[in-house]
Amino acid sequence: MLVLAGLTGLAGAAVLWRQHAAAEAGAHQQAADIARTLEESVNALTTELTEELETAADIPQLRSALGNRADAVTFLDLFKNEEWWDRHRGRACAILVGDDVLVTQLFDSAAAAEGARRARGAVGTSVQALEARRQVHLMAIGRYRLARIGTTFTLLLGRPLDRALLEKLRSGPTLALALSDGRRIQTSTGDGELGAVASTLVGREAEATFAPAGADWTAAAVPVADKLWIVGLAHRSGRGLPLAVMLACAAAGAALLLAGMLIIRRRGRRPAGVEHAVAASPTPIGAGRPPFQTPAERLYGTSAPLALAPRLTSSAVSSSPGGAAATALAAEGGQQFGRYRLVERIGEGGMAEVFTALLSGAEGFERLVVIKRLKPHLALNPEAVAQFIDEAKLGSVLAHSNIVTVSDFGKVGDGYYLAQEFVDGRTLAQIAARYREKYDRDLPAAIVYHVVHEVLVGIAYAHERMDTQGRPLGIVHRDVSPSNIMISFEGEVKLLDFGIVKATERVSKTREGNVKGNVGYMSPEQARGLDVSSRSDLFSLGLVMFELLSGEPFYQGGGAGEILYQAATGPTVDHLARIAKLPAPAPDILRRVLANDATGRYPSARAFANELTASATMLKGQLAEMMRALFAAG
Repeated sequence: MLVLAGLTGLAGAAVLWRQHAAAEAGAHQQAADIARTLEESVNALTTELTEELETAADIPQLRSALGNRADAVTFLDLFKNEEWWDRHRGRACAILVGDDVLVTQLFDSAAAAEGARRARGAVGTSVQALEARRQVHLMAIGRYRLARIGTTFTLLLGRPLDRALLEKLRSGPTLALALSDGRRIQTSTGDGELGAVASTLVGREAEATFAPAGADWTAAAVPVADKLWIVGLAHRSGRGLPLAVMLACAAAGAALLLAGMLIIRRRGRRPAGVEHAVAASPTPIGAGRPPFQTPAERLYGTSAPLALAPRLTSSAVSSSPGGAAATALAAEGGQQFGRYRLVERIGEGGMAEVFTALLSGAEGFERLVVIKRLKPHLALNPEAVAQFIDEAKLGSVLAHSNIVTVSDFGKVGDGYYLAQEFVDGRTLAQIAARYREKYDRDLPAAIVYHVVHEVLVGIAYAHERMDTQGRPLGIVHRDVSPSNIMISFEGEVKLLDFGIVKATERVSKTREGNVKGNVGYMSPEQARGLDVSSRSDLFSLGLVMFELLSGEPFYQGGGAGEILYQAATGPTVDHLARIAKLPAPAPDILRRVLANDATGRYPSARAFANELTASATMLKGQLAEMMRALFAAG
C-alpha cells in the first residue's frame, strides 16, 4: 500500500507541475495581452491628438488672426465664442509665435514654452507629457509656417492625463490603470486593490511586463511619453498550486515509496511469527518520551505550533527546568519578575506584553517602571530576539527629556525583557480623542505646534546621536504616530517605541523591501519598502500635525491596503487642497515637510523645529493644566 501511495504521490506531483507550468505560461501571456491592448490604446490616443492638432492648425480663421497679429485677449475671445473652435474648446491649448507665448487656454505659459523648446528641431508633430497647474497633460505639438507674414507659429493641443482619460484607455483584460513618472504614481483608476499594487512597480517600468510567481495579478507598463508610463493590471486568470506544495507532494510520494520498499525488504528478512510477537506486546502510551520538554512544549502542550517547529533545535532547550514556568507565572500582576514586582498588565503588541512594575531597593527604595516582555514563543525566534535587543540598546543610548529611556535589559527564565521610564500620562491619540469628546472641537493650534516642536527636539537628538568614536548612529524612528507620542500630567512631551528603529549598527537587519510601521503615517519611500532617511520621520510627524489640526487622517480608505497605496503614492492635488484650508502658518510648513521627494523637505528635524518656534508659544505648565482638566477623573 505504501508503495502504491508513493507512486500515486509522485504521479500527482507531476500533474501539479504541468498545471503550474501552464498557469505560469498563461500569466505571462496575460501580461503580454495587457501590454498589447495598452499599446493599441496609447497609439490610438496619440494618433487622435495628432490628427486634431493638424485640423486645428489648418483652420483658416486661426491663421487669419495670426496673420493679422491679433493679441492674446482677441484670441481668448475667439476661442470662447467662435464655432470654428468648438471642437477644441475643452482642450488645453497654447500658441507661440517665434519663441514668444501668445496665448494659452487651460494651460500656463511656462509649460507651453517648455513644450515648444522640446519640439524645436523635430520633424513634423510630436507628443509630449507636460506638467502644468499640478496636472500632467499629454500634448501634441507642431510647428507651422505662415507664408503671409514670413514667420512660424507653434501650436500645442492636448488634454490632461486624469482618471477620465485613463478610464477611456482601459480595455481588454485590464482592470486597473495607473500613471507613473518613474518616481511616483500620479493617478489611477479601476480596481482599487490592484491599483495599490502599481506603487510596487514604480521604478521598474522598463521591465515592460510583470507576472511574478505566486502573485495573484499580472501587469504591463507602456510608455506614453518621455519618462511617463501607463501601468495596466489584471487579476491572474489562472493559478497553479505553489511550488512548495508540489515539492512537498513529490517529497511525500518519494518518502512513502521508500518506506514501502524498506518494509517489503525487511519482511523478506524477518523470521516467521515476529509480526505476532510485536502485536502482542503494545508499547504503553507515553513510553519512550524524552525526560525533558522543549520550552514550546511546556508553554503550548505536547507539541509546538507548526510555525515554530523548524526553530525547535537542541540549542533551544532551556537549561533551567523551571524557567518557562517562572516566566508564565509572572504574566499576571503581583508576581515577582526577576528584580521587579509586576503591578498591572497595561497592554500588548505584536511582539511584547507591557506591565507596570516596581523596582525595590535598600531602605524602602522603590521606583515605578514599565516592563516590556518579549512574548514567550518569540524567545525562540532569533530575528525577534535580535530586534528586541536592538530596541533595548538604542533606547539605552538615547538619554533625552523628550524620549522615553530604557534603564535595564535582561532575561528571566526563557523571557527577555526591557525596563523603561514610566510616564504618568496619555498618548497623543488618547488626548486628541478626549479633547474632542469633552469640548466638541479639535486641539487648539497652539497646543499642536508646541507638541510637534517638542517631539522634533527629541527626534533631532536621536537623528544626530553619535557613537563613542564620533560616528553618526544613523537612527531613524520609522514609526512616528499619535500612539507613540505621550504627554505626562506634568506637561512633558515624550517620544516612545524605538522597536522598529533604523540605525547603522543593528543586531537585526531589515530585509530589503519589507514595509514596517503604521501605514497611515508613512512617507512615500517607506510605504514602497525603500531605504529611509531621517527626513522620513519628518514626513510622518507632518502627517501627525495635519491630523491634529484638521481632525481627520491625511490618508483615508477602507482598509490598510488602500491606505498603503495612498501612502506609497504620496500627497495628491486633493491632499494639497485640504492642507491649504488650514490656518497659517500650517499650509506653508506642511507643503514643504510633506514633499513627495525627500530632498524637498526640511533638511533636518532642527530646521523643522526652528520653523515652528514662533508658533510654539504654549508653556509646559499650561499643557499640564490642560492634561489635568481633560483627565480629572482618570
